[in-house]
Amino acid sequence: AAPMPMPMPTPQPIQQMAQPMMNIAPMAVAPIGEPKPIMTWAAVGCIVVALLLTIMGQFGNSWQVSSEDDSISLGLRNISIDCSEQQNESSCISTTYILLAEDMEKAANETAPSDPVVKGDIEDYCENMYSIMLNIATLTDNDSLRTEAGEDRETCLKNDSAGGISGMILWIGIIGSLAATVMLVMSMLGQTLPGGVENYGRISSFVSGGLILFAAILWMIMKNNLDDTLGTGMAFYLTLFAGFFAVGAGVLDMLDKREK
Repeated sequence: AAPMPMPMPTPQPIQQMAQPMMNIAPMAVAPIGEPKPIMTWAAVGCIVVALLLTIMGQFGNSWQVSSEDDSISLGLRNISIDCSEQQNESSCISTTYILLAEDMEKAANETAPSDPVVKGDIEDYCENMYSIMLNIATLTDNDSLRTEAGEDRETCLKNDSAGGISGMILWIGIIGSLAATVMLVMSMLGQTLPGGVENYGRISSFVSGGLILFAAILWMIMKNNLDDTLGTGMAFYLTLFAGFFAVGAGVLDMLDKREK
């Protein structure tokens, strides 16, 4: 009888190599079409910069500055006069302190501060200047000076009105920028806010940026120069840039959603 063929043994090394290969977890692959976070980070950075610049503009005291010696500077509703460059510094401080006081008679009986930079409200400055010129017109019986005093008062108070209206709009822009910052950060982190408001960060950025730009342009249209030497200062340009940054944050967020 012919000998029976022996069965071929199964190669064990192959099975031992295959088993570990099956136990290896598959590599994580980023899903196609997921937005990349770089644009979102850039949007958050822009809206934060816009928020900081708007706050600096709101409280800045350099919306209008003297182009000659920087002795006079105006904020939205305040005025600052520097007497340090004057020949008679103490006399300048005393006069300016009375001129910027809310009550001139009371300030005249008080001791002026030693700080050469004297600050006050634009409205008080306008009213006090009007009172001084009106008293002079009354004493000299000068009707033309009385008329000029009234016109100068109205021109001066336009700066206070411009600053008050623009300041209110800027506060709304600050609140909108702060809300947009929270929304964009929550959206980037994948967190859910009540009502799904985290999805409105882009809209909030556009709206707040538009309001900030509108406030700056409105101030430029409404204000009047108290002096021919006054020019537009740094606070105005900071606010203007803040509006562009806020709008840019919305644009960057929109590009992030479309990036593949």
